[in-house]
Amino acid sequence: MIEALNTLEELAAEDAFVYRVDLPDRRAIEAHAHAQGQLFSVQSGLCIIDTSTGSWLLPPRRCGWIPAGHLHSMRSRGKTRGWSLYLAAPLCESLPKQPMVLSLSPLLEHLVMRLATWRQSPPSERSRKSFVEVLVDEIATAQEQPLHLPMPQDARLTRLVEEITQHPDLDRPLNMWARQLGMSERSLQREFHRETRITIGQWRQQFRILISLERLSAGMSVTETCFAVGYKSVSAFIKTFKRIVGVTPLEYSKSL
Repeated sequence: MIEALNTLEELAAEDAFVYRVDLPDRRAIEAHAHAQGQLFSVQSGLCIIDTSTGSWLLPPRRCGWIPAGHLHSMRSRGKTRGWSLYLAAPLCESLPKQPMVLSLSPLLEHLVMRLATWRQSPPSERSRKSFVEVLVDEIATAQEQPLHLPMPQDARLTRLVEEITQHPDLDRPLNMWARQLGMSERSLQREFHRETRITIGQWRQQFRILISLERLSAGMSVTETCFAVGYKSVSAFIKTFKRIVGVTPLEYSKSL
């Protein structure tokens, strides 16, 4: 990915190109933007994408989408290997206008891997155009995955999420949060949903899964992770983790 950042200007005339990603443990890339749309996936490790509107976590077997010109930064956990696809801005008109995590179908992955061979054996112009059209269509039909952590802008709600992030194992009732923030419980729920489009409970659940991915990537056991992020039941933690990430915590740990 670093290589891609350094050479994008050289390849700006290409409609689509792919770079292999091989990052050491715990790497950070400062905020930047691309003239191209970017689709990327990891086979091992964990990527966390930060933008002004929130964070997206990218475990293996998913792909992340960043629209052209969208400012973002990236953090990785564990030895991260994968690929990054860049698409010229005109090809992105039918693609999402906001960053998101998408499903990764076998066909989409195959298309990207095929495109990665083009620098050694370029196809004809006609074949290239048809291939890229199929690739873009496959990205456009990929399903959004529930791995987004939207951030509220209201100062009181910001205080709430900051406290949750500092104490992921804290399970304080909503009425206590509301009193602390000088709001009614109903107003707190309404304003939080208005700004983030999800409930406080859903936000806290998403955050706990994000933190659990980081801790599992650092070598923490499933049981230790479960209680560290606030779950009282290992079975409940495993069930929620698999529903959101697609694999069990143990399966995820073994993939690192």
